Amino acid sequence: MTMPNTFSGLSFRAVVALVLTAGIEIVSPVVAFGQASENPQVVAARKEAETAYQQGNFEKGIELANTALGIDKADHPSLYLRASCRVELGQAKRDPKLIRQGIEDTREALKIGGPANTNYYLPYLYGMTGLAYIENRKEHAETSAKIADSVLVRPNLKPEDKANILYQRAGAYMFLRSFDLASADYQAAIQQYQQHLGAHVGLAEAYVASGKPDLALQAFTAATTAFPTNPLVFNNRGIFLQQQNKPAEAIADFNQSLKLDANYFVGYTNRGFTYLSDGNPTAAEADFDKSLQVNPKQPLVHSLRGTARLAQGRVPDALQDYNQVLAFDPKNAVAMADLGFAKFFGKDYAGAIAAFDQAVASDPNLRYINPWRFWTMVMLGQKDAASSKFSDSFVKEADKRDWLDNLLCFLEGKISEQDIVNAVTQADPALRIAQTCEAYYFIAERRTLTGDPAGAKPFYQQALETKARHLSAFRGSQYALQQFTTPAK
Repeated sequence: MTMPNTFSGLSFRAVVALVLTAGIEIVSPVVAFGQASENPQVVAARKEAETAYQQGNFEKGIELANTALGIDKADHPSLYLRASCRVELGQAKRDPKLIRQGIEDTREALKIGGPANTNYYLPYLYGMTGLAYIENRKEHAETSAKIADSVLVRPNLKPEDKANILYQRAGAYMFLRSFDLASADYQAAIQQYQQHLGAHVGLAEAYVASGKPDLALQAFTAATTAFPTNPLVFNNRGIFLQQQNKPAEAIADFNQSLKLDANYFVGYTNRGFTYLSDGNPTAAEADFDKSLQVNPKQPLVHSLRGTARLAQGRVPDALQDYNQVLAFDPKNAVAMADLGFAKFFGKDYAGAIAAFDQAVASDPNLRYINPWRFWTMVMLGQKDAASSKFSDSFVKEADKRDWLDNLLCFLEGKISEQDIVNAVTQADPALRIAQTCEAYYFIAERRTLTGDPAGAKPFYQQALETKARHLSAFRGSQYALQQFTTPAK
């Protein structure tokens, strides 16, 4: 994930799994137009395919639907099931080809089974919105909404069917940033079918997206009332509360989700992230351990656990986790950058610059690590090479520089300590804190390098006092002062 160019380094990111309901709800088809196959082998394979779908095993669902269609290629319920599995799997893998295959299956199912099977439209609508996100093309979402319009005007739609179509149209509106329309559709879906979990969760998210936190909290709470035994709704409200800077309330919700399901690994992950954000990396690591015990194949959780370990002064343990992320995904540029930060804090500057350079080679948009690349080269005695590599920032007029340019100019010695402090934005409070932390950290770094460790210490301390725990500058200040939340092991 490319980070914004508003500050120079993140040591962990607010990318916690928000588990939503599946995009499509499998509903038994209405027999219309061509009759569904009654062949016992087809019926058995179709039933198993539906079970696989409901369990989230979409690859198996496709395989079983293929078995049924290999016997009777006109069995439209199997086409619908394969469409649903292909679209869901395509969404998970961000594979537009697979989604398009699902959409084509939907068209064929409607052609054979007839439009009376309203739910056959669901993979199509969900798939088109998914393509909109993957390909960033609003016309896909507009098509999804338009087709939903044509279905919703039909007379005698069953309430549950209407709720499902409204839910899908709301999803298209969310992509189009028509949040009021999305909210209205989610509300209408709930009116049609009170137990529509996706609509309850979607309504809350629509209010979050439209900047209406009070209404969002009401919607999240309504979901917990409607589904008091479902860990997902408590998990999602917990994420919202964490984002609203209410860690104690968020942790209470994650506790409830885990009380309902002790193997709900997402709850462990999100509670751990909340602990980490709130400055308790020991508790965070324990939760990440539990999450990985339930589901070991989670690169994100390894990344978060690495950061929790780094926050405790345990560089070797953190490196193990970051390397594990790269074992899952060798081309993950952000994981490479994380590895670079850990090596930097461990004073392995040669390893750090290699990781930083590899990260930028994989994703040139990772400008936020450029000040760190410059400073790492300085620490390696490569000041002239660093000056040459980042010379573009030095020739810009002052009013043309962004924050990263200013940091590079400061590290190059072209602007003063007061200049870099004055360059901190005043417009955005959160951004001001982040940039202040970085300014103090790099002031301290320069003072340390020039032989003034006593003069550097207050600036490291001021960086820590910003409490910008998500920043690598905060982490670097911890290492410089050897001030960790828990003793290093």
